[in-house]
Amino acid sequence: MKLRLLLLLTFPLVLWMAVAGGLVRVGVPVPTSAGGIGWHGALMVGGFFGSLIALERAVALGKRWGWLAPVGAWLGALLLLAGRPEGMLLITAASLMLVAMSVSVWRRQAQNFTFYLAVAAGCWSIGNVLWLMARPLAEVLGWWMAFLVLTIAAERLELSRFAPRPPWAERAFDAVMLLWLAGLLSGAGLLTGLALLALAAWMVRFDVARHTVRGQGLPRFVAICLLSGYAWLALSALALMAGGGYQAGPGYDMALHGVVIGFVLSMVFGHALIILPAVSGLKARYRPQFYLPLLLLNIGLLIRFSGGWLVRADWVALGASLNGVALLAFMLLVLNALREGRRHSRPGR
Repeated sequence: MKLRLLLLLTFPLVLWMAVAGGLVRVGVPVPTSAGGIGWHGALMVGGFFGSLIALERAVALGKRWGWLAPVGAWLGALLLLAGRPEGMLLITAASLMLVAMSVSVWRRQAQNFTFYLAVAAGCWSIGNVLWLMARPLAEVLGWWMAFLVLTIAAERLELSRFAPRPPWAERAFDAVMLLWLAGLLSGAGLLTGLALLALAAWMVRFDVARHTVRGQGLPRFVAICLLSGYAWLALSALALMAGGGYQAGPGYDMALHGVVIGFVLSMVFGHALIILPAVSGLKARYRPQFYLPLLLLNIGLLIRFSGGWLVRADWVALGASLNGVALLAFMLLVLNALREGRRHSRPGR
């Protein structure tokens, strides 16, 4: 439990240093380490998201050896923040350990969604190996994005079983995954963009969020986060196709940040108050104020997208700054939610 809490308390630091490094890259003067600037993408994907996903998987697996993955990714992130490239090796080893954990879960529960969770972990490992081989960053990022998006898609596939859906829905999901992997293996940005667009449409059509958005409180907030994330996934797919695929330029930059900020962070915002209590054992209290960082996140990303298409560096910097403020506000609200949850869970409350 102490190790789990230590990881959870330091994850926000890794995330903020990675975000600060990204802000410096677009011209926003914020304090960060040299590692935060130089390893911005690796810290975001491996240091924060990879560690968090591995931690969740280790708790679910319930095996001591499973903790090697989140601890390895966490230590690797700290090394990268210190400017030590040896962190690359630890993060790669952590991703291979996540593959082993995911395969173990799939063998225990042979379902479509557990299979795709293992495939997602494999995508992270492939991206990390390419990263170690000093392959072009655009090629590496394609696999890293696949890891994040496929992990979320597999979890939503599991939950979609609780909503009415036709028998062909799961076969359609399989077809989308095949198209996506074909795009990754061939390096064809058009195929990848079409697959992402089809995946966004599938999740909008079959996700339980279409029903829970009519609810109240936390379920409604989660649904709004999910649906806004699916919209950003679709826009990112269009930007990837319009920008010529895996080519450096505004289209690819917009697709990348639309996926990581618009889609993935929207999922994080929506699930934080569900996952954190499950992983940490602490209670969290939802407040309507959580809509504020979500609104800032979407406004900032819209400004960043507009700045990318119009080639306005000042708009890109403004949008990125608003995203940073949104993330900081969200982390403060989460800490307050945990504090209130602890206070209201005391005996006599």
